[in-house]
Amino acid sequence: MNLIKISDHDLHERTRTAASKEKLSTLELLRHLAEVQRRILYAEYGYSTLQKYVMQELGYSESESWTRIQAMKLIRTSEFAEKKIAEGSLSLSNAAEVQKYIQEFNFTSTKEIEETINLASQKSHRALVQELDRQACRERTEKKIILQKRLLEKIAKLNKLLDAEMTELEIIEALLDKEIRENELKHSRTSQADDLKPSRYLPIQVRRTVVTRSGHQCEYRDKNAKRCSERRNLQFDHIKPFGLGGDRSHKNIQLLCPAHNQRRMLKTFGIIDRLSKKHRTIKP
Repeated sequence: MNLIKISDHDLHERTRTAASKEKLSTLELLRHLAEVQRRILYAEYGYSTLQKYVMQELGYSESESWTRIQAMKLIRTSEFAEKKIAEGSLSLSNAAEVQKYIQEFNFTSTKEIEETINLASQKSHRALVQELDRQACRERTEKKIILQKRLLEKIAKLNKLLDAEMTELEIIEALLDKEIRENELKHSRTSQADDLKPSRYLPIQVRRTVVTRSGHQCEYRDKNAKRCSERRNLQFDHIKPFGLGGDRSHKNIQLLCPAHNQRRMLKTFGIIDRLSKKHRTIKP
């Protein structure tokens, strides 16, 4: 349709309709994200976090994805927030700020949460941030780390060698995690002491073999063989579960990020199916 040719009245009404549809569409996205989070479904497609899924699979920027995820968490906590977003009085950015605030101060009562949501309604994001800071009796401070050009070049080179898409901070954290893991292995007890450990405990040599084989990276691959890129907070996992008779050999152990470890547990023991029968997060 050529909008230039329609009347002022029609343009006004169509704009109102478009705005209403956008609000409902945004809320529907948040509901879907809530269900994806509940099922840890992002792990099935090779992502270690919901934010990576939203960024790389859905095409949102880092800040856009963070805002939507925080807003999603808020509507899971409060139906009142969902109502405010639907009617347009609570913006996504303000919803995200409210979620961060109530999480920081561990608000659990419905009254506290709804009072904060009301405070954020029909208010600019800047005004809301100032008001929340005033209530928290704090001043905002920023800490900046300046990385020299040669260090940035090394980080970029490592990203290319690893075929990863990590930020500078993610690279630094991954390297620290790797160094910590290697030193923990060096200072672990000897293999003789391993025999005194419970049978679930993994011998040092098995740990070393698995870590070396994985290249300090989550070993999950999706159905298209795309490998998870996560290198932080990795966990040892029994391919055949220990509770079902799985052994401690390196062939039965894999290195997974927390998301893929948890998703695998949910699928292995049928927890997702049982939860789906009891709960329905997405509303018709």
